[in-house]
Amino acid sequence: MQDLSQQPVRAVAKPKHKRRTRQRVNRGKFSETIRQQIKEHFQNTCQECGRLGEHIHHVKPKGSGIGRGVFTNGLLLCNTCHMQIHAELSQERLKHWQSEFEFMYGPYYYMDDEDLKAL
Repeated sequence: MQDLSQQPVRAVAKPKHKRRTRQRVNRGKFSETIRQQIKEHFQNTCQECGRLGEHIHHVKPKGSGIGRGVFTNGLLLCNTCHMQIHAELSQERLKHWQSEFEFMYGPYYYMDDEDLKAL
């Protein structure tokens, strides 16, 4: 049997093709431009309590695997309200905002262009 620790390591060449879609981790992030648009749209106001909005919350969560970083999936919240929405076990507020956004933007509010092309 050969001793594998003595075998030379070969570098693997990078593929020469371009990715067809962005990586999922990057599709869920809000770009700086989108962040500014959301803040302007909500006039820098928390949509739960009316204080200064600091955080952009994904209405359809990134953790679901389908929530993207698009304008129609962003909700402006203050730090306190953002923490409360994440801590709420029943997810009633999150479901409320999901139904509001579906009413305002349609059933595909959380999808990006790549998702919509695949429909």
